[in-house]
Amino acid sequence: MNLASILTTLVLASSVAVSSTPVEHQLLAISPSDFAQRFNTVAHDTGSGLTLPSFQIKPGWHRAAPSSGVSVLVRASRSGYALDEVVVVCREVERCFLTICTAALAIDESVDPRILQRFIVARISTELGEVGLVMSGLAYIVITPQEDDYVALVIRPYLPLQQGAPPSQAHGDGPFTPIAADGALARRS
Repeated sequence: MNLASILTTLVLASSVAVSSTPVEHQLLAISPSDFAQRFNTVAHDTGSGLTLPSFQIKPGWHRAAPSSGVSVLVRASRSGYALDEVVVVCREVERCFLTICTAALAIDESVDPRILQRFIVARISTELGEVGLVMSGLAYIVITPQEDDYVALVIRPYLPLQQGAPPSQAHGDGPFTPIAADGALARRS
């Protein structure tokens, strides 16, 4: 599968995965280059050896590969000075969790990487259905196409469905249900 079809799948899946209402808030009021700088700081502090180049301040998608088989994509807002979502695509297992946790910590330094890792493993092993993890107002959605050889984690703002709004869908497979970090997944430890 080529990069264009992966991006198309991610854009379609992430656009409906959390909320059927339009996203009105940016993920972070930081620019793509600020995200890359935070990512690099977290990577340096943890000794992971991962790095991202400085992304330009412009709207749309920015992509980098901090390690072999792993890509980080950020979608900047229309102004280019804020982020709407961050996606980590893993085609190889090595350094996948490390990159995911580094990206999550770059966005929210209070994220608990252990809970995030447990959620991803449970979601990939299908212990959990179409659910997303919600921590600190952010939704973490795992995308695992059955016929493709990659896993992606989408990080975007969590916007609860407004009254009367139709339920959201992830890949059209059924309702997407958010679980809180202090919910059942956290108690599994």
